[in-house]
Amino acid sequence: MATLAVGIDVGTSSVKAVALKRTGSGYALRSVGQADIRRSEFHPEESPQAIAEAPLRALERVSQDSAFSRKACAFAVSGPRVAPRLFKFPSIPKGEVEQAIRFEAEQIIPFDLAQAALDYVLFDEAMEEGKPVMEGLVVAVHKEEVDKRYVLLKSAGYDPVVLDIDTLALANAYSETEGLNERETVALINIGARFTNLSIMHGPRRCFVRDIATGGDMLSRAISEIYGLDLPQAEKRKREAAYTPLDDLEGGGFADDFGGGEFGGDMGGQTEGFGDTEGFEPVDDGGEEYVLLDSDETGFNSADTMTGDEDFEASGQTQSGMDAAQRISANRAVLADALGDLISEIQDTFKYYINRRIIPRVDKVRLCGGTAKFPDIQEFFAGQLGVPCDLWNPFARIDVGGVAGKYPPNFLDELGPLMAVATGLAMRQL
Repeated sequence: MATLAVGIDVGTSSVKAVALKRTGSGYALRSVGQADIRRSEFHPEESPQAIAEAPLRALERVSQDSAFSRKACAFAVSGPRVAPRLFKFPSIPKGEVEQAIRFEAEQIIPFDLAQAALDYVLFDEAMEEGKPVMEGLVVAVHKEEVDKRYVLLKSAGYDPVVLDIDTLALANAYSETEGLNERETVALINIGARFTNLSIMHGPRRCFVRDIATGGDMLSRAISEIYGLDLPQAEKRKREAAYTPLDDLEGGGFADDFGGGEFGGDMGGQTEGFGDTEGFEPVDDGGEEYVLLDSDETGFNSADTMTGDEDFEASGQTQSGMDAAQRISANRAVLADALGDLISEIQDTFKYYINRRIIPRVDKVRLCGGTAKFPDIQEFFAGQLGVPCDLWNPFARIDVGGVAGKYPPNFLDELGPLMAVATGLAMRQL
């Protein structure tokens, strides 16, 4: 089978594209593209027609790169019309598996299978009460979602030939670049604008996935409410937050609003960790982003690749007397306000799989997506989930030497965490 080489991720707030080449030692990056999708809530000056055409225009900007235009590509969908479900039944002959899975899917998929594209993957056979059982993941996607995305890509000059879902593309990118051992459980959290993709990988051949209907837009709304900004200003401020403290705004600060403390106040009590299950009893049993480069822009700005205090100071900005502890408090306060529901959903998902002994624990969390670039978010997630958490850049394990000269220093490092889904799609096989 040939590696597909091109992955196109059409998100809520931007289009991301990755072209790869398979090498003897892994993958080499051939090209990367990204363009904003202008949305009405953040661009009220745009006409309704311009907003309706915004995804197509973003795809067209990316397709100006010959590495993507008219190439066979993989694409993905996510959201409420994507239904991934686990299944388990007694071991049966291989010839009967597909029919059994379809029967199982009819019981657990929330819409008519006649209107769905259906596929499945089997995990390794397991033993339960001394008898072999078949376990796996079945995914149904409403055909209207597939058709809509297919027509959009074709209209922009692409050749979409492989359909995936965001969560499985995410898992594919991690498996291909990082790998997992048999005993390791890793949670991948891709925070988009409206949806967060969660993939829990237990060993190299078991994956549990879901989409959660919240994301980075909630940060924009929290900044808007707390600082008295309209949504376009708040979205801009969110994107700039990596370089300038949030409290360099008029209208008050988090320390006063939330009463101090590590997170700026009472966050609702301690949360349970998921790194250790000693003493854990099973329960009764009886689905945008921070944009560094918009292809509408004609050049690069040094601010696009700034990281750390040195670059912050070089930008000519001032810290306005706010020390590091105050900045952390402000960032974590807005994170708690905006992403509390997301944290709760992730905690509940971890508990579900741990309680049922589907996984023994969660060993670590890897964050990606545009919102994963927000300051202090890794520490915030680690503290709330009780699991080590860091930023995941899939480009770190890919050879980028052949294209690095096309971009400013550190640019691919900054862009990489946004590209996880597109990277996983580019690694699909025909």
